Amino acid sequence: MQIAIGQLWQETNTFNHNPTTRGDFENWGTATGDQIVAEYGETGELGGFVSGCRDWDAGVEFLGLVRLACWPWGRVDQQTHHWIRDLFAQQLAEAGRVDGVLLALHGAMAAEDEHDLTGALLAQVRAAVGPDIPIVGTLDLHANITRQMIDNADLLVGYHACPHLDSFETGQRAVRGLRSMIERGVRPQTTWRKLPIITAAESHNTFTGPPAALYRQLETLEQQPGVLSAGLYMAMPWFDCPQLGWTVIVSSVEPQSHQQTVDELAAQCWTLRQPMSDIKRYPAAEVVSRALAHPGHPIVIGDGADATNSGATGDSTHLLRELLTQQPIPGGALTFLIDPDAVAIAEQAGVGGDFHASVGGAFSPEYSDPLPFRGTVENLLDIEFVLDGHIGKKLPIHMGRGAVVRSGDVTVLLTETSGPGSSPLLYEAAGLNPRECGIVIAKSPAGFRADYDPFVAGTYLADCPGCATPEWSRLSFRHINRPLWPLDEIERAEDADWC
Repeated sequence: MQIAIGQLWQETNTFNHNPTTRGDFENWGTATGDQIVAEYGETGELGGFVSGCRDWDAGVEFLGLVRLACWPWGRVDQQTHHWIRDLFAQQLAEAGRVDGVLLALHGAMAAEDEHDLTGALLAQVRAAVGPDIPIVGTLDLHANITRQMIDNADLLVGYHACPHLDSFETGQRAVRGLRSMIERGVRPQTTWRKLPIITAAESHNTFTGPPAALYRQLETLEQQPGVLSAGLYMAMPWFDCPQLGWTVIVSSVEPQSHQQTVDELAAQCWTLRQPMSDIKRYPAAEVVSRALAHPGHPIVIGDGADATNSGATGDSTHLLRELLTQQPIPGGALTFLIDPDAVAIAEQAGVGGDFHASVGGAFSPEYSDPLPFRGTVENLLDIEFVLDGHIGKKLPIHMGRGAVVRSGDVTVLLTETSGPGSSPLLYEAAGLNPRECGIVIAKSPAGFRADYDPFVAGTYLADCPGCATPEWSRLSFRHINRPLWPLDEIERAEDADWC
């Protein structure tokens, strides 16, 4: 039994105008052929593929295609897009005849010359393996499902958890679906429905948030005989591409229709759109003041608009400016900025040296200004660690060189490239302790709660400008289908003909 496996994972924020390049993928680790299992066989969905296939008593032999992953950022540039497609074409040709394909995908990935890179890759794989070979893809629950994806994959299997703590398990579920298709000699029937909704990521918690009950229903559905996958995809909202919106999907190998089930789930989704928009956020000055007044520590502030996990640039200076202004801060404050030029200046100063430069505001000057910052360089190091928690399972993180600079009660971690703004492991990798400080900034709208809630005394959400802002009026959508709630007033989902 020969199973081809591969990965193409990146979440694209189209309002981040800095392109994702080949170097970004190479920084996070590329692999082909046997390297995929050897180097990433315990990581995330790929780890789930390997684990699931090894439990399958069918003598599975892995044929590695391509593993490409990098942290969320802007659109993939045209040259890199073609490099990706060429790599997959070469590996598919070398693989030859296979019995099935497992692909770890995100589902909201765009290039400068392709709005639906995930669907385009699935179409490429389908053309290479032919119509009779089952293709299964795993997706983030923020995938934007398109007709091209549905037409070229036999089965799509999505996360059921936000914060994303089930990447490994999603890979295992994908293998169960593939195994069922191969052993029973059948292909699933997929029923799906698109909904003209986008909602703020702060409300997407599948454990305690408004959609939690829906995800428990999906899990129950997957226990029914013949149901291979049940998914609700709440879509990456900062994805200015056609067909943007929520999607409900049920795939089954049983002959009965699941249209009624999908329609009922879609109706429940539609009723959640307003409750999921009722989120309390505070402007920079007020959120810092509230954090300082809150009893106990640490207090975590979620800066969703600059969330690196949402593809924002991670160099906003709004909260840093307030932290510097509102000193003293008992216990001190921690934040980080993506600023390679500032890292270089810190390295020139050396550990113990004086740092004086403008920081931040370079990648997205339309959202924040560079901030003059003077302090002392306390540490210089490579920012590398293994992410376990939201988004990652045994995922190697490479953020280039880093510099720790302190000014009074405020400590800033400067990094060369983007990375998991939701995880305290980022600060710990630089020798900092977010568990004992007064205020810590998480560049994340919601996923940070998985790793911070166990030890923080309080949580506040910031309302700052940024390319991952949930204030939709601050963004200019040009490629989406309309109408789309809440950009447009829609009474019924059926009023959107494009769905």
